[in-house]
Amino acid sequence: MRKSILPINANSKSQSWSIDIALGVVVFMAAFFIVYSLLNSNPNEKASNLEEEASIIIKQVGSEDSQIRIIDHNEVNISKANELKNLSYNELKRRLRIESDFCIYFEDDKGYLVIINNSYKGIGAPIINLSGTPCSQK
Repeated sequence: MRKSILPINANSKSQSWSIDIALGVVVFMAAFFIVYSLLNSNPNEKASNLEEEASIIIKQVGSEDSQIRIIDHNEVNISKANELKNLSYNELKRRLRIESDFCIYFEDDKGYLVIINNSYKGIGAPIINLSGTPCSQK
């Protein structure tokens, strides 16, 4: 009986090739799970965060001790609304401590948008549209 002896170099090449494939599969699977987790983030969590930020804005705009208050005795104070409108959007976001884009607007009892000071529909992000026009325009 004769045993064949393989050179060490031939055996190590196939072993390193197997490790390369195994490592490639692990990297591919990790990338797949990362992309999957990013794409399938919980939409309820996003909605909850937006609702939380909206309530923060409402409290700050209507609170008696807030710098950003524009509601006095259940009425909109136009001069204070104009002051907010004249702030840069980034400065307003900083003062409100809000991360998401927003638009502060008012509706009448029938649900129609109220134009503030006969010059603009809302205060906030110009990328948000109200009835087809940017938030801070008429």
